[in-house]
Amino acid sequence: MFSLPYLSICIYCILQLTFLTIMDHKRRNIHFIKEHYFSMLLIIILLSFVADILSSLYLASAWIFPLAAAGNYFEIILNTLLLPIFHLYVCTQISDLDVVLKRRINSLLWIMAAICSMIVLSSVMNKKVFYFDEAGIYHRGPLLWLPMSILFLMMFIIEGFIINQRRKIEISHYKTLLLFLVCPIIGTVFQFFIYGLPFTLISITFAAQVVFTNIQNRSMDTDYLTGVFNRRSLDHHMQHKIDTATNNRSFSALLLDIDNFKLINDGFGHYEGDLALINTTKLLRNSVSPTDFIARYGGDEFCIILSEDDSSALDAIVQGIYTNLREFNKNTKKPYKMNFSIGYAVYQPSYGRKAELFLEVIDQKMYIEKNSHKVAHEVEE
Repeated sequence: MFSLPYLSICIYCILQLTFLTIMDHKRRNIHFIKEHYFSMLLIIILLSFVADILSSLYLASAWIFPLAAAGNYFEIILNTLLLPIFHLYVCTQISDLDVVLKRRINSLLWIMAAICSMIVLSSVMNKKVFYFDEAGIYHRGPLLWLPMSILFLMMFIIEGFIINQRRKIEISHYKTLLLFLVCPIIGTVFQFFIYGLPFTLISITFAAQVVFTNIQNRSMDTDYLTGVFNRRSLDHHMQHKIDTATNNRSFSALLLDIDNFKLINDGFGHYEGDLALINTTKLLRNSVSPTDFIARYGGDEFCIILSEDDSSALDAIVQGIYTNLREFNKNTKKPYKMNFSIGYAVYQPSYGRKAELFLEVIDQKMYIEKNSHKVAHEVEE
């Protein structure tokens, strides 16, 4: 129902979404497909608001009534299409994604979206979902629950997928992705019982702002190629861990270098070198906890800050990385084998209270490891 408060809320949300769209366009990398998915989400939400405003004008002049009626149909269909696209966006945030699982779930979501859309469009003839009486007044139909149930089921499928893949998603991203659908679920329940305000779209707008802040706008803190944190973030996080470390609770860190990375670049091209860096990132993510901090230290070097403060536990993690590396080399069809040199240590106050001092400690340990690999290789020859 059209009212000044309703229109004010819609205009405010549209301005917010327009601002997010402009800001996302300025900072996005067009080579990353996930950037396109987020832009598509914003555009669909914007169009949904336009459709919702049109649908509220059903008591206006006769010439605008067809647009108002069409707005009701388009809004539900747009909200339905939002879900498969959001699932694709979620998939871009998952490391080592099972492609078959992704394809099956997305196919299921598109089929459900098509069924929901057909049910909504059928209401033009049978007036079962919603309809307008002879006076042009909007009424909910007896089968409105059917497309709404399909929408809820699609949301729960995506939420279940996110929960199932939680170990492969960065922890802060995981919480944000879960929230994206929790908000509209709550908003839809409110809108079902309190008619007159677009609670669903308001909640989706809020969720989009959270995603933009916690995921999209993290590009300042992340490495362009690999998606892990950059050196700037590493220095800040390392210093924070040092500042908060106590005698009873410390942390650990490791520095990893890809051996003979230049040979991969020179022998197989920079594209293959980039793939080696990306594959290393995936391997590291699968070797440590989602809560551990992974950053690209520079070039072919990576640093991981872990919550472990026990030397034996840290040894086990490092050995796990080497085990996963051997498995990767065994199963990969690459024309080269990757090798790592890793330096690691549990932080101690004797290392100093500056991040660069502790990084220097593990950097030296890493080069000792690298030199031992060179000696072993020369002995083999």
